[in-house]
Amino acid sequence: MNILREAGLPSGPVRGERSWDEFLRAHAKTLWACDFMATRVLTRKGLRLAFSLVFIHPKTRRAHVSTSTTKPDATWLAGVVREFAASVPRDMARPRMLVRDRDSKFLIGNGVFGRELGECGMRSMPLPCRSPNLNAHVERLIQSFQAECLDHFVILGTRHLDYLFREYVDHYNRDRPHSSLEFAAPMGRRPTTRAGPVGRLEVRCRSRLGGVIKHYYRKAA
Repeated sequence: MNILREAGLPSGPVRGERSWDEFLRAHAKTLWACDFMATRVLTRKGLRLAFSLVFIHPKTRRAHVSTSTTKPDATWLAGVVREFAASVPRDMARPRMLVRDRDSKFLIGNGVFGRELGECGMRSMPLPCRSPNLNAHVERLIQSFQAECLDHFVILGTRHLDYLFREYVDHYNRDRPHSSLEFAAPMGRRPTTRAGPVGRLEVRCRSRLGGVIKHYYRKAA
């Protein structure tokens, strides 16, 4: 202790600013990230941008997507927060912090987004400007939505978009393997492993959205 004092160093175990990775690990159980996703949909008035709010739990990769709208307002944004809070299952820690960028849509309704988060026991954490790498998990999730699902459809309005999101999110959470989770799905399902030959086990396919999304698995013996 005296040596540290003589050197002008603090006596605590942490010195200097923590890295972003250390911050994520420290808050892993209760930290979520979100971002807006804009999608072109075909309506009776022509092409319109529909907005959805995408959420991800970086530790488990569990995803949630809000209902979409072509007119984001305070009522919609408040409902999105309540919908997200209700979607978190009971076996997960309750969200406490929500990482987001500085999109002006978060300020709709004079801060209704932050107020609703507070009522649900969460607080918003705005990231520095122009720092997409700090929100890489949700950015990657949005890329997966686009490449694996939405690019394959002409989207006919917000109801059609919401249906596509529901199907893809269910696939993403229940079936889609992630290398960071040792090829498990976010909801904990892991590929079946067996000792010895498995060639005789029947391989089945679970398809969604007319075969655009497919999941192959072995039938249990």
